[in-house]
Amino acid sequence: MKPQSDRVLGLLDPDVVLGLATIPVLVVLVGGSAIAQTLQDLGTISEELFRGDRLPHLDLDDRS
Repeated sequence: MKPQSDRVLGLLDPDVVLGLATIPVLVVLVGGSAIAQTLQDLGTISEELFRGDRLPHLDLDDRS
């Protein structure tokens, strides 16, 4: 058993706290990467849409 001064708040071992804190950090990193890729793909799709490649051709004859 480790001395009381080596424990975090007198309850947990620092190794356990470090291990528990690692998981959320990894989830945030992987999730952030996935969100960034999704937003980049969404931007590419919107550029294609606004460029007009996928819009229908309209017949705009002047019939007044």
